[in-house]
Amino acid sequence: MIEIDKILEKQRAWQEAASDDEAEMSAMAVESLSKCAEAITILSRNLRNIGYVWVSSEPISANELQSNIQMIDAKTSLVVPKILVMFWKIIGGISFVDLEDYRHIGFWRKHKITAPQGFADGLHIYACNREWASYICDEYEDRQDDDERDEAEQFLLELSPDGYHKDDISGGEPYGVFAESAWRPIWQYFEWSGAVKPVTALADPPDFLSYLRTTVLECAGFPGLLGIPAFESFKTKLLEDMPLF
Repeated sequence: MIEIDKILEKQRAWQEAASDDEAEMSAMAVESLSKCAEAITILSRNLRNIGYVWVSSEPISANELQSNIQMIDAKTSLVVPKILVMFWKIIGGISFVDLEDYRHIGFWRKHKITAPQGFADGLHIYACNREWASYICDEYEDRQDDDERDEAEQFLLELSPDGYHKDDISGGEPYGVFAESAWRPIWQYFEWSGAVKPVTALADPPDFLSYLRTTVLECAGFPGLLGIPAFESFKTKLLEDMPLF
């Protein structure tokens, strides 16, 4: 289990880096996401070891990723944040929830772990596959055709259901980012929902990479369960052998 101070050092270094220094931001992002990929692999293994099997990943080939990004650019003129493209290139898609049958809910109930908001908010980031890219393009087109839309409202690149929807509860807006920042896009419509706020959550809401770091390294993949006594023993097991990123 990594010391909180070390995670905080990584958070501060990322947030204090000059966003216009492309070389520095790119190098930091590659290093962090490469380690993040290792951490997610280990966390996925640790989850299966405790009997939590609703873990899936979806790698994307470089050619497919480039093709899908180009389609979004051509049909929407949106510039997908570089940190997202790098995430997909290195990690792909990842999910710690069962969005088809919601069988993961029963695991926490079985162990009498009840989240304060009613959902565990397991990590989930859509892969940039053809289906997702087409959906984004269709949503953008529909929005442009909506005569009642707010011109000032930015278009959201939807990357995950919100915590309620992940656990089959009617909820709010999906999580995602606006195409406004190359390296530190804000994780929109997200709130830390556990019994306590993570120590490493320096900004609220966090940027995309900071969200990943806190969710994986401090919350063991489930921010909605942080601070619940019954989850603490699981968290210790889940965070074994995790690399810092």
